[in-house]
Amino acid sequence: MRRMPFENNPERGSITAIALMLLVVLTLLGVAATKTATTDIQIARNEIPYKQSFYICEGGIHREAAEVGRGNYPVVDINTSAVLATQNSSSLPGPAHEVNGTSYDFTVAYKGFFRPPAGYSAIHFSRYDYSIEATAENVTIETRYYKIGPKAYK
Repeated sequence: MRRMPFENNPERGSITAIALMLLVVLTLLGVAATKTATTDIQIARNEIPYKQSFYICEGGIHREAAEVGRGNYPVVDINTSAVLATQNSSSLPGPAHEVNGTSYDFTVAYKGFFRPPAGYSAIHFSRYDYSIEATAENVTIETRYYKIGPKAYK
């Protein structure tokens, strides 16, 4: 049978509609991928300053722990917990309390004395606990250190 050139064919032009729908789907996928990439970049941009602040805090804690180990924060009464030093204390030991030129806030506190860990004689030794907290930007790290010393009595 011979077709008429202007016959009404319902399938005619369907490829155009399918191609347009496919183009819309691909455009939506592209927009979603761009948003995801932008979010990942923002996360990475925020992570670097956080890590830098974390490392400054960590370095500050190690520095203050070294000062505790040297005995530069004396404990007046071993039976009483007390804050030994902060960044605002009038007489801080050693040079400036900075890590790579960046200052940090800190608190060194004495927590009391306790039984020594395994391997030390409980008759002759005590464990003296200290809490050290360092803050840089909006990152805060708190740790607990101890020193072993002569037996303390209440």
